Amino acid sequence: MELNRYLEELEQQIRNKKAKAAVAEEIKNHIEDQARFYESDGMTADDAMEEAVRQMGDPVEVGIEMDRIHRPKPCGRLILMAVIMSAAGLLTQYLSFYRFGDELMQYQIVIDYAFERQCIYVLMGTVIMLAVFYLDYSMIGKYGKRLGFLLLAALTVICFYAPYYNGGHSYMKSLIYLFIPIYAGILYQNRKRGYYGIASSLLWLAAAYWVGITRIGGGMGITVDMVCICYLMLLAASWNEWFQVNRKTSMIILAGILPATAALGFFARINPYQLARLRVMLHPEQYAQEAGYQAANAREAVRNLTLFGAGTEKLDRLPSHTLPHVQYDFIMLQTASIYGILIAVLLIGLLALFLFYLFLMIHKQKNQLGKMAGYGCTMVLTVEMIRSLLNNFGFFTISTGGLPFFSYGRSHTITIYALLGVIFSIYRYQNLTWEQKMTSKKQEKGVLAQLGKYRIRIERCR
Repeated sequence: MELNRYLEELEQQIRNKKAKAAVAEEIKNHIEDQARFYESDGMTADDAMEEAVRQMGDPVEVGIEMDRIHRPKPCGRLILMAVIMSAAGLLTQYLSFYRFGDELMQYQIVIDYAFERQCIYVLMGTVIMLAVFYLDYSMIGKYGKRLGFLLLAALTVICFYAPYYNGGHSYMKSLIYLFIPIYAGILYQNRKRGYYGIASSLLWLAAAYWVGITRIGGGMGITVDMVCICYLMLLAASWNEWFQVNRKTSMIILAGILPATAALGFFARINPYQLARLRVMLHPEQYAQEAGYQAANAREAVRNLTLFGAGTEKLDRLPSHTLPHVQYDFIMLQTASIYGILIAVLLIGLLALFLFYLFLMIHKQKNQLGKMAGYGCTMVLTVEMIRSLLNNFGFFTISTGGLPFFSYGRSHTITIYALLGVIFSIYRYQNLTWEQKMTSKKQEKGVLAQLGKYRIRIERCR
């Protein structure tokens, strides 16, 4: 059977177009390699090709097996977990806060139909998550820089026309997190480009920092988190020799000189009110009657917590009576105050288990781009959880987007679900994304390279 006819029959068994082209090309290359091996062993060119095709096996059987392996993975379990977390978050918000209306609140900051709005935000986020989930995440490896430009340009234009609140656009602060999976694509595009690739990656990170600090303005802590996560991704790329430069030299530059330079630039650019927030963060007890009153009141609420909760009998001790923006920043403290520490620990444990499962799933990925983007997205969720819990228990931080699934907010909710969509897409397409290896190793004669999870060995029968 000639090679072209063999490949045509094989392709007919594979339903996924992307897998069809990649598998056929890979098998063609290795049949040709095997034919050359037979030629070097004394066979004629025609006989060598015929033998290589014959030993590959029946094209229908090979194609069916390839189709079984190289198809999108079912993600019903992941989607179900996201639905459970969404339901837990909405139920917690309603039972701990919204069902009381204004009767338990000293600070009148409850928006009309706030719970209904949050349900709509969750629905919007779920639709975006599913849309991203069905897109092949590997496109960020091909169009990372274009996507990065579009995102940063869009945020800049929107902030130019959007209304200011307290000197910034803090209501949009979480959207800068969307740069993180795109940055994985930028790093991927800069592979094998040496020190130029490192410099390019740093310039992109500086551009994202500039947009977060100067255009969005509010929510400095979110921008700092984004920069730190991207910086860790850059360190990981350098450690894994993506840029193909001396590892020791690049790590000295990135892990030593860069942080010092960035710190100097940060404090040179920081505004007086942001510097004051840093002082409050480090010494909240000294500002208990001023900017640090939130941390002081949160700590007082923590001291009054009980294992099973105090209900709503002592109104003056509830966070909703002593703290503003409870539905944004202190929802878990409100829950613990009403229903007890045990319920709060169970909810936090549920979220922590979900994130741990995502980390394990990403850790098992073989594709370098998928692993980099997945780690970045999962780190966002983890940092958000840790920062929000620190706020809830009286450790003042610069700013936070909120607790994933549990906090109120439009841009924060949509961002969290969009990042989940990227993570789910990485899982879905893990058997359909191929990449060129960073180093080429000598292949054993008669052995095909690994195709996804499938490996074929060809041995000549004597």
